[in-house]
Amino acid sequence: MSQSSKGELVVKSVATAVVATAIVESGLSFGKTIAKQPIVLFGLGIAVGYFTHKYRKEIISITSHTAEQGKDFIVQQKNHLSEFLAEVQGNDEQKDQTD
Repeated sequence: MSQSSKGELVVKSVATAVVATAIVESGLSFGKTIAKQPIVLFGLGIAVGYFTHKYRKEIISITSHTAEQGKDFIVQQKNHLSEFLAEVQGNDEQKDQTD
């Protein structure tokens, strides 16, 4: 039974890779087509500018919130690292005392 589950896993992985490749290839060809059409590119620029201006306050608040979360994450990681180093140094001192 483990043989069939491994086989199913391989088949699913291959199918996922094929689908991902097809999506990437179609996206690249779509992007090339849009880049070759200056009027479409200009229209997309106007649309993006409009929505950026319309939702600028939300974009700024989300960006600031994300920056704050990033700072908090870095502080947490520093705390975890300092605790880990203190634990490792404590273990080294205990080993030295027992030797």
